[in-house]
Amino acid sequence: MADSPANPPKKGTLAAYLTMLVRVSRWHLISVLVVMVLFSLTEGVGFALLLPTLQVAGFNLAGQGEAGRYAAMVSKAFVAVGLHPSLILLLGVFVLLVGARTVLGQMQGVWTYAVQQEVEDHLRRRLYHAIADANWLFVCRSRTSDFTHALTAEVSRIGYATNLALVFIGEVAIGMLYMAIAFALSAGMTALVLISGAFLAFAFRGRTRAIERQGEEISASSKSLYAATIEHLQSLKAAKTYGAEARNFSIFSELSADVARANVDGTRQQAIAATWFELGTVVILAMVVFASLQILAVPPASILLLLLLFMRVMPRIMSGQYHYRAFVNALPSFANLLDIEARCAAAAEPTVHPHDRHSLTRELAAEGVSFTYSEGRAPAVSDLSLVIPAGKIVALVGPSGAGKSTIADILMGLVAPDSGTLRLDGRPLGPEGMRGWRDQIGFVAPDTFLFHDTIRANLKWARPDASEEEMLAALRQASAFDFVAGLSSGLDTIVGDRGMMLSQGERQRLALARAFLRRPSMLILDEATNSLDSENEGRVLDAIESRRGELTVVLIAHRLSTIRYADLIYVVEGGKVVESGNWSSLSALRDGRFRALWEAQSLTI
Repeated sequence: MADSPANPPKKGTLAAYLTMLVRVSRWHLISVLVVMVLFSLTEGVGFALLLPTLQVAGFNLAGQGEAGRYAAMVSKAFVAVGLHPSLILLLGVFVLLVGARTVLGQMQGVWTYAVQQEVEDHLRRRLYHAIADANWLFVCRSRTSDFTHALTAEVSRIGYATNLALVFIGEVAIGMLYMAIAFALSAGMTALVLISGAFLAFAFRGRTRAIERQGEEISASSKSLYAATIEHLQSLKAAKTYGAEARNFSIFSELSADVARANVDGTRQQAIAATWFELGTVVILAMVVFASLQILAVPPASILLLLLLFMRVMPRIMSGQYHYRAFVNALPSFANLLDIEARCAAAAEPTVHPHDRHSLTRELAAEGVSFTYSEGRAPAVSDLSLVIPAGKIVALVGPSGAGKSTIADILMGLVAPDSGTLRLDGRPLGPEGMRGWRDQIGFVAPDTFLFHDTIRANLKWARPDASEEEMLAALRQASAFDFVAGLSSGLDTIVGDRGMMLSQGERQRLALARAFLRRPSMLILDEATNSLDSENEGRVLDAIESRRGELTVVLIAHRLSTIRYADLIYVVEGGKVVESGNWSSLSALRDGRFRALWEAQSLTI
């Protein structure tokens, strides 16, 4: 069965794709199309020279209907420009045409690939920008592997589809030129071929939709395999610890088999379509030849030339059908990318004005703030009210799951409250001001992330214009200078994937140095010293203490010893502040919640 461009894939997706293609690669696309036309002309003209060459070589075309008239017309065209159509001249022109066709073919291949790469680059950057602009809550609710899959595998499929589309256009151009020559030889026979071909394509148009559905299945199965690959590699240490390698391998193998099966089914659909198309066209051609001889009375010479012409054009038609089907099969990847981009755009944060920076000079206050991650879940933060005075060290303590990290995300503007107000120096801090506020924040998470790059590059990521002296000062503040200086390459040491070439404590200290280097208005440390030994923890706390009054610090901690010198302590439970005060006042409350935590850790006043 055959499909046809008359029965295209989803029109909205196809229209969006074509619009994007023209916008992204307008000039390269024009160049490719011009070269395609010239390439087609060289091949068509070369074929057109066949009849006059035969005539000059001694083959009598008189009385052969359109074939003879066509050969005479070409000969007159040569004479009109002052050239006598000799055998040497015609063969020389043919050689030049072949040479030009070779050069044009090379140019077409290179420029087609350039268009493919421009499309891939554009889509990767466009999608990454949309993901980066989305709010943090949307990102948390999404699978990171879906984003990664779209940015890599899906974009590559779209690039491949672009190559297929351009090759298909070139084949259509050559086919149209050959059809024009065929019309000149026998309009009736050529019309029969075109009408019969259109009927064949219409009769088997359902095959296109089947191939498109198969493309959707390939996209879905490869996305699942991609997600499993990332998750299994990230959990490999835990899998080895729990002896789960065989279980993980079984899951991975099943997903891999699904992808292989979907790809084989796609190839099968393509082969079935190609088989039916080839058989149908041969039957049609035989019927047309019979009709041309018995009904239209086309001269035998014209029949032979038309058969030669159709034998040259039929492989291109079949190749064009294959490339169109493959394009349809890959197009669902573009639909998937558009869907992800649209969801990211719907969740985009407001654009920040370049001068809209919000420094903390008096206080940051949360007033009646509540937040829930998703419907049906209990609020992570409920009716929260607290004040972070500028220049003070403020601690948030409480059991696991109390909502401390969520409160930090709200204070940083990563997530917007469902209700209540966040005020910076008395002014409401709405969604439009969150990006400008985050520019003034340094943050260290409990699970530190480092890039597979040098220590220098990881530090400069926080502040690209930082000097080496400033980086070394930040390392000293974070108690990381000695271990970095002891490395053979110093700042130029590669830290490995996610920093795995360093210990957890070393990674945490580098993250602290990165936060200090940012010169923030407010520094948030979320369990940031948990992986440090007592000596290095003391050094970090001393560094924080040395900046008391000039830097606002929020410490989130389970280990109460790290917050002994905090100016203000908030005890959080169930997303609410249940107690507040300093170390002395809270530990003096015999029945207080802080006192219970204090006694559980066997601390002394």
